[in-house]
Amino acid sequence: MNLKNLLFLLVILKSIPSYSNGLDTIKLYYKINQKELSPKNRGKLDSLNRFLIDNTSVHVLGFADYLGSIESNYPLSQGRAEVVKAYLMHLHKNNVQIIANGKGEVTATTKKISKLGEPLNRRVDIIFPHKKKEDNFHTRVNNLSKLNVGESISFKELTFQGGRHYLNASAIPYLDTLTTFLKKHENLKIEIQGHICCEYNHPDGYDIDVGKNNLSVTRARFIYDYLVSKGIKGQRMLFKGVGSSDPEIYPEVTVDDQTRNRRVQIVLIGK
Repeated sequence: MNLKNLLFLLVILKSIPSYSNGLDTIKLYYKINQKELSPKNRGKLDSLNRFLIDNTSVHVLGFADYLGSIESNYPLSQGRAEVVKAYLMHLHKNNVQIIANGKGEVTATTKKISKLGEPLNRRVDIIFPHKKKEDNFHTRVNNLSKLNVGESISFKELTFQGGRHYLNASAIPYLDTLTTFLKKHENLKIEIQGHICCEYNHPDGYDIDVGKNNLSVTRARFIYDYLVSKGIKGQRMLFKGVGSSDPEIYPEVTVDDQTRNRRVQIVLIGK
């Protein structure tokens, strides 16, 4: 992060009222020249709306990548932020303070200019106060039945051996808890998504056990196979790997950032 961006971030954080429960950020990603909301991004905003209360102060920051000109990227980033603001205002009729700002073009992190640009820089950041609540594995598992179809929950406790698709031994009890829950809620259908960290130059990470760049896929498949072996019907589940295409945190600055991105996500696809 360069000095200009760091100073900007400090100013933004200082301008947001202080909350004892802290701040969270949701990131929305866009296709080239896109400013309208995709179904996936609308789903994220629908989920966020449940956390907004009266007098909540929300900052919506729009960004663009290096494609196009500086003159065109600013209105594009502003348009992205304004569309998000309008959607949130439509969802939440109460006294929510939403400030939308376009920040224009984000400086490229690579010297190799591509026609595809930098997808992770075509985004909107939504910074909001989040009331901290009990967040443990058992609570999140039980909340699966409360989700709307299309919503998801991340399970960072399902950790894997480095470069491999096998779970660490400490993660098995958590997976058994998920198994027990699914047996009690036979109506639920899920998609298991595997995520990796750190690798942004390739679609996926390298799995040393199979010798292919499909690590997020094989990790999701491992969870699927384990659940099937414990009696969960395969017809209730899908699995896929998404590589590092949907990080919770970008850029990854600390080891904790990498750990949060290296996760398994359960998406509810039927109930």
